[in-house]
Amino acid sequence: MGYTREFKKVLLSEPHATLGKNGITDEFIIHISKLLKRYKIIKIKALKSIAIKSNIKEIAHNISKNTESYLLDVRGFTFIISKNPIEKNQ
Repeated sequence: MGYTREFKKVLLSEPHATLGKNGITDEFIIHISKLLKRYKIIKIKALKSIAIKSNIKEIAHNISKNTESYLLDVRGFTFIISKNPIEKNQ
């Protein structure tokens, strides 16, 4: 399966993880790292309670930096990160 199909599949699927009111904790980063190792591309949804406190793009960049992954897309309170850099429109 190519990356374009994989990206679209993840984009249309349910989120793999939800960022809750506790924010970005060490446990959350470990959980995301494990998900990235397993799925390569994952979708994360931030609850409104955490997203209002901070900018969602800052949260997404922080998570991608801490997990050594690449931020692919941010839409509303949801973002997609990947273990490898890809172009979503290939």
